[in-house]
Amino acid sequence: MISLFIDTSNSDVSIAVCNDDVILANICDSIPNMHSVYVVPYLEKIVNEAGIDFSDIDKIMVVNGPGSFTGIRIGLTVAKILGYCLNKSIIPVSSLKALALSSSGDYIMSIIDARNDNYYIGFYDRYYNEIIPEHFANIEEINDLLLKYDDVCLVSNSELNINNYIVNKVSYDVLNIVNYYKDEEEIDAHNLKSNYLKLPQAVCDHNDK
Repeated sequence: MISLFIDTSNSDVSIAVCNDDVILANICDSIPNMHSVYVVPYLEKIVNEAGIDFSDIDKIMVVNGPGSFTGIRIGLTVAKILGYCLNKSIIPVSSLKALALSSSGDYIMSIIDARNDNYYIGFYDRYYNEIIPEHFANIEEINDLLLKYDDVCLVSNSELNINNYIVNKVSYDVLNIVNYYKDEEEIDAHNLKSNYLKLPQAVCDHNDK
């Protein structure tokens, strides 16, 4: 089974093609604010390096959030176009769960910076089951959770310093992510939606007027 994985939800763009337990080709590059320029060329490059045609792809997986508002939209747009063209449904992937799947521990807390001491968080057990639903949280709630649970592995996609807790910046374990999600429910490209967890601040400010 050939799977295509796409993530443009943060400053790094990650695209990979896997055939079962083998990564045929992958790229991870930090290109802040340049996703719209590089994603399609990177996608074409990865497919060529994998030695396949787009029509050979069996599964399309795309990170649908949380993360950068613009970045998420770019990834979803590319995935939708591929879904339409290839007549394939799409599997949405949580950026928080993807970080957890790239880590290990009795408890894993994935943290993505949402600015102003606010964060997107996911909290999982060693089997990657949610202990609490993924959500938008402030620093006080994170502190409370870390006091309640022992030996929590903190992971993020960026360098973070949270009240002297060690937060490990991790790279995606693409094979583990793909294998975890391969049997998840597929969504028709038309119905694929973003998972922001919180509206962008500009939208919130507009709604408050």
